[in-house]
Amino acid sequence: MSSFCEQTRIDSGQYPYTRGHLNDFTAALGQQMFFWGRDVVTEGNLLLEAGFEKRPSQGLQGTSCYRLGWGGGWVELHGACAGWFPAGESGAGFLFIRADRRCYSHRLGEAVVPGRYDYAALESSDWRQVLRDAQRFAGWLCEYEGWILRRKGLLYRRGCWEMYAKLTASRPWLEVGLAQQWLRRFASGDKKLERSRMLKARG
Repeated sequence: MSSFCEQTRIDSGQYPYTRGHLNDFTAALGQQMFFWGRDVVTEGNLLLEAGFEKRPSQGLQGTSCYRLGWGGGWVELHGACAGWFPAGESGAGFLFIRADRRCYSHRLGEAVVPGRYDYAALESSDWRQVLRDAQRFAGWLCEYEGWILRRKGLLYRRGCWEMYAKLTASRPWLEVGLAQQWLRRFASGDKKLERSRMLKARG
């Protein structure tokens, strides 16, 4: 998969996004976790086909761990969390913890053990920093979803969204077309990006 975009860096005083945008991205990842779960059971495992390595699961049992080298570090997906971990001096990392419904920045050199989080090493109070690191992860996510679109077509992901929306405890975010639009604009640093509820209201 080719690089989606060069990460946009904006001075704190000019940063165009709000804490609400971080809440939107957090909701997007809650939905995305279900999508990745569907990808695992589709046609022999689409995550493996996309280049991920399946690794032994530490910590929580009953789920698998998948790792992919990307952006000077690696993306790691687990049923309980998902994030990007830098190698060397590649910058701050990003982590989404599903049970917390929260995004974090970190400078961990090793991936977390799902369910055994060292919260002292995770940063969430500086939401601007978390947003910047979330943008990096969103860049990879857009690359991945672009690959899914080419590999399976839009109807596949729409089917995943419809399945998720029918679950009693689900919190469906934007439908697939609007979600991909919002995520691409978020990853690229579009200063005019609206809150996702505005897109949803217009349909």
